[in-house]
Amino acid sequence: MRRLPSLIALRFFEETARHMSFNRAATALCVTQGAVSRQIKLLEESLGAKLFERDHKGIRLTPAGQQFLPCLSEAFDTIERGFRQISSAKGRRRLVLAVPPTFATQWFSPRLGSLGDELPDVELSIRTSATDDCHCNIRFGRHALADAHSELLMIERHVLVGAPRLLGEPLDMLLEHMPALHVLHNEARLDLWPSWLAKAGMPARYAENGTEFSTLEQAIRAARKGAGLAVVDRNMIVDELADGSLARFSDVEVTGPFGYWLDVAQRHAALEHVQAFAAWMREEVLKME
Repeated sequence: MRRLPSLIALRFFEETARHMSFNRAATALCVTQGAVSRQIKLLEESLGAKLFERDHKGIRLTPAGQQFLPCLSEAFDTIERGFRQISSAKGRRRLVLAVPPTFATQWFSPRLGSLGDELPDVELSIRTSATDDCHCNIRFGRHALADAHSELLMIERHVLVGAPRLLGEPLDMLLEHMPALHVLHNEARLDLWPSWLAKAGMPARYAENGTEFSTLEQAIRAARKGAGLAVVDRNMIVDELADGSLARFSDVEVTGPFGYWLDVAQRHAALEHVQAFAAWMREEVLKME
């Protein structure tokens, strides 16, 4: 059996070495800088050698890194050539996906470049609701479906966020005077605010005022503009927290009870490109941890 380190860590190392920057590598990979740093650290621990020197001027490859990089790049080039030769010979395939609107905008769309690299021979058709011809349905819910291959991708992790310029203000004063940005579902407010306030040990009255939105994406945009504070699933604001357009106002985090599930119709479960998409989804979720 081959003794190999994590392929994710190897890819992150090559991308970081290409850019000589953790920030630029994170942007290219559509992940956070922290995720890149963690993967590099895991790879260095696996190898038993440092790959980068870090100082006030930036980063540079160590002798071990200089020795390892060309071998790794050559191996990736060989894999990519073989993959493209086989996938091109088989012709293009169609993959029909159903993705919830906010998930599509906030999480899925920024990663389409990575998906295109992973499935270059696949044509995507992305809808916001499931149809009979869907191969995969990314669903917001609490339980697996009995008539499909269902797996939990990620559980909600709600945090309090707002515009960074508000960070200097006392939190209780902000909650007293800033609008609470609510998300509606079936004409009723989701219990995001009451659940968060209860865990934070703060008065429920802070959630009584505010502005209502029909989608989470609208609430996120309003929070970025300083129109109020929002309780938001942290999975949906990875980029905003990384680029500083949103800031957390508390360490309190409410987990669940809902999450995002990947449902694959029984008749499509054995298709190679459907399995490849499912594997890509799992890998992208792992990068966030």
